[in-house]
Amino acid sequence: MASSATPVVNAAAAAVGNPTFDSLRLGRSAQSVVGRLIRFWDSRNISKNGEFMGITILLLDELDSVIHGFIPANR
Repeated sequence: MASSATPVVNAAAAAVGNPTFDSLRLGRSAQSVVGRLIRFWDSRNISKNGEFMGITILLLDELDSVIHGFIPANR
């Protein structure tokens, strides 16, 4: 006997979706978004003999918006 299973989707969760970069607001508050890491690289200061400054990242959300980020070495 063959059974066709259809996935059950929570309609409320599907309607809300993931928070995007457009939903971010300025200021100091707890905010979260869902993004995909598309590139990252070491950032170095060429004036100071290639001293490591941190990691630079590019993130992509589900609306294809890109955001740039930086994580300093002393963090």
